[in-house]
Amino acid sequence: MSCSCKKNTIADKRPDEPCIYCAHKHISTARALYDLEIGYRSLNKSDAIGQLILAAWHYDKEHHDLALKCRDCWLKIERLQDCRDQLAALQETAWKLVTEDRGRLAADGKNN
Repeated sequence: MSCSCKKNTIADKRPDEPCIYCAHKHISTARALYDLEIGYRSLNKSDAIGQLILAAWHYDKEHHDLALKCRDCWLKIERLQDCRDQLAALQETAWKLVTEDRGRLAADGKNN
């Protein structure tokens, strides 16, 4: 998958390469698929599980606690348990990491 999430670089990311941007994209996709209710619900939930697994791989090395939260969500989906609130909280945390990193990059750019 081609990704341009790092400042001024385009690289092919390995699924297990640490990246908060890719992880956020995967969590957002998983949440959208989980909430989608147009007749393909079980297929969407299988895809949501896959997106959460990818997000966990991106988080595992640098944010292991969030990788575990991704795992908790996909296990709940597998068990047909509701995880809407947990997914919403996970997406909010993922977005917070992204915005904090962008703020740090902006501050670094002003100092250079």
